[in-house]
Amino acid sequence: MQVYWKWVIKSVPNLGLGLLMLASTVTPRQTRSNVEAWLIYFGIENVPPWLANKSTDKWVFWIAFVGFCVWAIHLYMRTNLRNGKLSIMIREGEPWVQVNPGVDQSQAAHTSGWLYTYRIALVNSDDSTLRNVEVKLTSLEKKPHNFHAIGSHLILRHDRAGTTNFNVYPTKDPQFMDAVFVDVFRLFLGPEGYSFLHVASLPEDINRHIPVDKYDVKIMATSESGEMAIADMAFIPHPEQIPDFRLLKMQSFPGR
Repeated sequence: MQVYWKWVIKSVPNLGLGLLMLASTVTPRQTRSNVEAWLIYFGIENVPPWLANKSTDKWVFWIAFVGFCVWAIHLYMRTNLRNGKLSIMIREGEPWVQVNPGVDQSQAAHTSGWLYTYRIALVNSDDSTLRNVEVKLTSLEKKPHNFHAIGSHLILRHDRAGTTNFNVYPTKDPQFMDAVFVDVFRLFLGPEGYSFLHVASLPEDINRHIPVDKYDVKIMATSESGEMAIADMAFIPHPEQIPDFRLLKMQSFPGR
């Protein structure tokens, strides 16, 4: 939430410029110019002739309009809004996609097969540690029936304790192998086309099997200092090969 309040405070100049534009178009009393009227309204009696000129209203309006646009572009469209310290990354191969022998124990007769774990990597591009990072699944479309994991924490790689927040230390390896990996999907492939998919979220007992289908996924990672990374991804099955897990878009926002 800190990063949102930061933007609200920085938006105050735009509010002032917007009010200035409005003031240049309306007047509390009849005078030669709206600017003159507002100055008199606030107790300034000796208004210079150039401010009393009617054309001053147009100049004030357009100067405020240009200032409003410039500050809005600086605040909302500058590149550092997408260049925070925390980012989410997906690559091919292990450990982003890891395969191990697996057994489906959900049926009366246990079935052996292969378990594919699809992961994201949390990358810290700064020299300081990001503390108390949380990773949550914020959207899954098309949402399966009786799916209740939206808003849940995703599972840290190899974690068995149900950890919901952790530290992300500076990432130094150019191949990102020292990043923090978080499980997202687990796909089981058994004999004769038998398969199932589930989301690796906490608590694990709510992770029902969902159809192996195409899903649009949104994941958000946040730290206690307000760093935020939001990633849009897609899980895409293929008839003759294992599904792809692709990063479509990622935005990284700085904290305080």
